[in-house]
Amino acid sequence: MRDERRTRIGSKEAEVGHRRCGRVTLRRAGLGGLLILILLGIAAGATLPRVANQLPTPLAAIAHLPERLHARLFPPRVPRKARLAGLTGSEQDAVGELGHRLDGLIVWSSNRSGHHQLYLVDLRTQAVRHLTDAPRVHFFARFSPNGQRIVFLRSQREYVSVRDPTAWDLYLINVDGTAEQRIAEGGYHPTWSGDGPGIIFHRRTRVFRYDLATHQETPLFDAATELPGIDDDLGDVEPAPDGRRLAFVLRGRFSGAHGLEGPFSGAAVFDLATRQLTLLTREQACQTTWAPDGRSVVWMETGGHGGTRVMTGQADGTGRHVFMDHPGAYGHSYFPKLSSDGRWLIWGAAAEGHEQDQADYEIFVWAVGAPWEQAVRLTYHPGNDSWPDLWVRPQEGSGRPAPRGASTQRPSGKAAPA
Repeated sequence: MRDERRTRIGSKEAEVGHRRCGRVTLRRAGLGGLLILILLGIAAGATLPRVANQLPTPLAAIAHLPERLHARLFPPRVPRKARLAGLTGSEQDAVGELGHRLDGLIVWSSNRSGHHQLYLVDLRTQAVRHLTDAPRVHFFARFSPNGQRIVFLRSQREYVSVRDPTAWDLYLINVDGTAEQRIAEGGYHPTWSGDGPGIIFHRRTRVFRYDLATHQETPLFDAATELPGIDDDLGDVEPAPDGRRLAFVLRGRFSGAHGLEGPFSGAAVFDLATRQLTLLTREQACQTTWAPDGRSVVWMETGGHGGTRVMTGQADGTGRHVFMDHPGAYGHSYFPKLSSDGRWLIWGAAAEGHEQDQADYEIFVWAVGAPWEQAVRLTYHPGNDSWPDLWVRPQEGSGRPAPRGASTQRPSGKAAPA
């Protein structure tokens, strides 16, 4: 009898042991499967952006989702051993080379010191100035027409992705780092107006002008009213030097407004006086910016050997062609800006990666009309260097630099019109 009870007890214990082993095995299998999924997700997040530009547009947008989601949630990090407040040796050499060819100031955003801060280089003295130091994100710096002040964006929190247009304030600062002041809350993409001392910026689909003399904001343009069907954010708005026209990225689904039907993604110019819309491109585009003469516009567009290329065209919608498709490893371009005299293009390019505040973008400077391969690389740092601007000092006795447009003549041997 006792032997029978012992046998039953032993059988139950064995059964319990088998169940426990089964649960442990299932847990291990579940953890193993989860680890595999995490590794696959990491691999996909690293690989998909590299092949996205070879995919059709709908699939390319999906391929960029992991990288964009990561950029929204996690701030970019620079290893402590790579952090520095000034320029590297290679960057000092590049500043010296550029200083022999032009006289001016360069400002850009870099996270080489930890947070994205603004850096300014004087090509005449070859001195670098750390303009900002608050524990926030600083970017989209733009020189005033006289080169004495800079307007820029500062995040309202320690980290905000540049893809979020809602959590930024507009600031002004002198080029010597003094007189920093906030001029507007909740704005995005500030640029200097061409019709007087003002700043043009937008909040979602509404464009405003801030008057530096009166400190008042004036509404200029409501894209949601003028262009029903537009997405809930108006992209990269910039006024022409004459102050009458706006260039911007246009995306949405339309039902006849200004002749637009169905889904649209491209870039356009809107005349504030005539209320006329002119399309610059129907290709996927971003980061529109005017030439100083007001006759042409420069923008980014998909295509080219690195996945993106700098395009230009006349403001009347004609003459669209490739302006810069940088050869070599650093072919994925963004942040184009013509210098104040229109003779130089400054922009950022990455060898791999896509996210504008995460990837290792470097700053390049190119004399308009020269062969593309003669562009000078300015930055050499593993962090993120982005959103540059270049102001050229007027030649003595000239009063101001003679503005030029983006040349419609392509360097010999380069791409034909797209």
